[in-house]
Amino acid sequence: MSWFVVDKKGLAKLLEKKGKVFVLFELIQNAWDTNTKTVVVKLTKMPGRPWAELEVVDDDPDGFADLSHAYTIFAESEKKNDPTKRGRFNLGEKLVLALCKEAEIRSTKGTVHFSEDGSRRQSATGTTTGSVFKAVIKMNEAEHEETCREILKLIPPPGVATTFNGTPLVAREPLAEFEAQLPTIVADEEGNLSRTTRKTTVRVHEVLPGEEASIYELGIPVVVTGDKYHVDVQQKVPVNLDRDNVPPAYLRTLRALVLNHLASTLDKTEAAATWVTDAIGHKDAAPEAITTVLDQRFGKQRAVYDPSDREANNRLVARGYTVISGGTFGSDAWANIKAADAVKPSGVLAPTPKPYSEDPNAPQVEVIPPEKWTEGMKAVVGLAKVLAMEVMGVSLSAKIVMTSNAFAACYGEGRLDLNLKRLGHSFFDNRKERLGEILDLLIHEFSHEYEANHLSENYFEALSRLGGKFAVLALAKPQLFAL
Repeated sequence: MSWFVVDKKGLAKLLEKKGKVFVLFELIQNAWDTNTKTVVVKLTKMPGRPWAELEVVDDDPDGFADLSHAYTIFAESEKKNDPTKRGRFNLGEKLVLALCKEAEIRSTKGTVHFSEDGSRRQSATGTTTGSVFKAVIKMNEAEHEETCREILKLIPPPGVATTFNGTPLVAREPLAEFEAQLPTIVADEEGNLSRTTRKTTVRVHEVLPGEEASIYELGIPVVVTGDKYHVDVQQKVPVNLDRDNVPPAYLRTLRALVLNHLASTLDKTEAAATWVTDAIGHKDAAPEAITTVLDQRFGKQRAVYDPSDREANNRLVARGYTVISGGTFGSDAWANIKAADAVKPSGVLAPTPKPYSEDPNAPQVEVIPPEKWTEGMKAVVGLAKVLAMEVMGVSLSAKIVMTSNAFAACYGEGRLDLNLKRLGHSFFDNRKERLGEILDLLIHEFSHEYEANHLSENYFEALSRLGGKFAVLALAKPQLFAL
């Protein structure tokens, strides 16, 4: 006795979830894998009955190489050795037969008839050329409508005229076509399937109304991706046994390749799609494509959020920049973005001036000792101390320094540093004429007692509040301002 017995009804139940259109896909792909020039498909619903008549005819001169393959599961297949052929497990016709009430396969090598009672008979009478598959298949109205709709998604190969119920399946002009090294399935000398990588052609097609973007294998949709485009790979796609999924790494590779060729066609919304974000993180994502995506998604005025310089982030937002948060992309995508120099941190584009270098090896700042202060310096520092106590209740510590750092003055925690190199001697010596500048500088610095960020609402409120206090104090005690 044989080791295995296949329960046709049980297999049919398992196949129901695939939808009846897979029956036509299997038969059509088998015809396309031959030397046929014409494939004619007819599907006729039987009125009032849950059945349909199916016929697939091709004109391959050789026909079936071995008729026994029509009913022998996992028989060795010539397709296994050719990565440019669609099938690999020699399951197609057997899965189709599981859903049929009765069927007949006629080819150049003879005819096999499958009866409703489960028997089969074979005869030597066949066709002069090509093959004919005829069957009665279980199919209700809804399944028939779905099948007639889904079959229009096929992309027929060049040179093979394919019609469905008298209507030609139209070949589609690709939006992009390119060559790529991609994983595929081949068989070794003993027929064992294994994975390899080889160069193949990839065609990218528009998704038509009513369709979902999918990965195609030589014109046959195999995996729905939900991306923007159909991607038709011209060799075996490494799908699982159910032919409904691919490895995540394979999908990501395809996404990166598509992005490299079509990034410029994406609008702002499309540039933020999941598949695009996934593609950016692939090792083969092109720097030009990454830059284009960021241009379209965030605009050319963009920066990465800089946690070390929060004020720079706010300053750029005020200038109309888009500041991108770190969580927008994963680490691999950020690595590619950085390598492409596609965006810079806020702190690089608009650095907040830092009073002193954070480098421990930086030259020491020259502090001018009080005994070398001019009368003007003493007067300005004295005014600053008086006003700090009057308006803030702060006992101010003040220094005059000489440094090339980009600040005129800085304040923090009750300490005020005045940079003589930036302010100049006239700021102090001509203090009476420049009283307005002096008060402006002190209000600006004293406001940092309440808020460090120049662009925050709290800082603006502190400026206003201190300005009011200075005015009231000037009216009540004008002698304090007599320099």
